[in-house]
Amino acid sequence: MLNQLVKKLVRKPTNKLVNKFWRGARAAEWGALLRRCPGKPDRGFKSHPLRQLVLLCTMCSVLSINVFLPTSVQADACSSFHKAKANDSWTRIAARFDVSLKKVLTLNNARQSTKIMIGDQICISDAPPPTTTTTSQPPIVVPKTTTKRNEVIAIIREIWPDEYEENALFVAQRESNLLPNVIGGTNNCCIGLFQMFYSVHKAWLVDIGITESSQLLDARLNTLAAFTLFKRNGKSWKPWWTSSWRP
Repeated sequence: MLNQLVKKLVRKPTNKLVNKFWRGARAAEWGALLRRCPGKPDRGFKSHPLRQLVLLCTMCSVLSINVFLPTSVQADACSSFHKAKANDSWTRIAARFDVSLKKVLTLNNARQSTKIMIGDQICISDAPPPTTTTTSQPPIVVPKTTTKRNEVIAIIREIWPDEYEENALFVAQRESNLLPNVIGGTNNCCIGLFQMFYSVHKAWLVDIGITESSQLLDARLNTLAAFTLFKRNGKSWKPWWTSSWRP
């Protein structure tokens, strides 16, 4: 009986106390919300945790725009671009194009922490492109006098060893019909008895005294150049190979 009486006495005051406290809490909550309405500024809102969170998010978004997004460079300020690919980084791009990392970052208004997205146009040079001047080779002056056929054959037999002279005569006959002044091939590339390609071989032709393409119109010099080329290829006729002739 005593226990039941205690429970009955305690239950009623407790319920009334809880109800009174709950109503007071709800009223305080609504009052706080009203005080923080836009029309009624509250000094305490500046230090409110929610306010601090909003400011922090705003700062993060601004930093992400300035730091993590690559800044495009004006086209007129850059002369050479690189299209970013997978696994590209500022260090790799600088090393690939032999440009200092500092210069690459400066050209792109970036930092090492700036992210590079696939497809971004990365400026790698602000120097104006070099102007290429094409120096046209002077036309070859064909001499009016020419070496006679028997003289050409004698020169070939003189310069080429006996075991190779028959093939040498065959090549000269096929390439120029034993005429020293013949100029043929694409863009007149090949000159003389053995149709020597001057622009391809001019680096070593200097060693035998040939410094101009017109010198290959001389029967003796052309034959000497052909024999030198033959030896440079390991005594092979490969420079004159055709689909039907490969001795």
